[in-house]
Amino acid sequence: MDLTKLTSGEFDRFRTFIYGETGIRLADGKITLLSNRIRRRLRELDIESFEEYYNFLTQKKLEGELEHFIDAVTTNETHFFRTGGHFDWFIDSFLPTIRTEASEKKRDKSLRIWSAACSSGEELYTLAICVDESRHQFAGWKISLLGSDISETMISAARKGVFPNRSLHQTTDERRSRYFAQLQNDAGWSIRSRLIDMCEFKRHNLLDPMPNEPFDCIFIRNVFIYFDKKSKEVAVQNLIHALAPGGFLVVGPADGIYDLLGELNKKTIFLYQKPY
Repeated sequence: MDLTKLTSGEFDRFRTFIYGETGIRLADGKITLLSNRIRRRLRELDIESFEEYYNFLTQKKLEGELEHFIDAVTTNETHFFRTGGHFDWFIDSFLPTIRTEASEKKRDKSLRIWSAACSSGEELYTLAICVDESRHQFAGWKISLLGSDISETMISAARKGVFPNRSLHQTTDERRSRYFAQLQNDAGWSIRSRLIDMCEFKRHNLLDPMPNEPFDCIFIRNVFIYFDKKSKEVAVQNLIHALAPGGFLVVGPADGIYDLLGELNKKTIFLYQKPY
């Protein structure tokens, strides 16, 4: 089987298909990356050519293959407490404000958080740690922590709560000790079951509306670098619609969506609030 690299025509067909399914636009320079990732799937299925696989995929000859394909071509690299300043704001400003509003009867005692494009769960579990550290101040509250991703493989991994050592390189020793158990032979870490119980994970495409109740805070970071303008517009409108009045949107420094957030009030370079 000679599968060195996609031809330019094959690459265009695959990336058009990827765009239609996910909103992700692959740049011209990604042809080698895409070739390598598809090649592994071809070997697993014993398919002889990229063209044969394209037909196999688009004609839906195997149930679940689209999910396998999306898993193969999306990037999933993250770690706990990535961009720590965002979580400092969450701990020092957001959570106290929510508690104050509840004590002043300006809101009920509920808290809804969404980690959109959560990958293998590090971001949502980081938020769960932040909430758990204030758990006594949230006694009696209804708290919902949701993580979503387009990759079913990532969602399955997130539900298991097992992570390589590199995922914890910005996690303090105190938090490691409190919230994780080290696996045998230094093979990684498993997160404590009570944090797993706090979190819900489900597959979701950002180009589709989120049917859940509005969220008080949405984290969506370092995702839109893969989207073109049209896809960004659709996804951002879905996110804004999913925010509760007064809710916050936390974005990444490289997302390039600031010009699409005019409906929200800018608080900092990474933080936007929906008007009440």
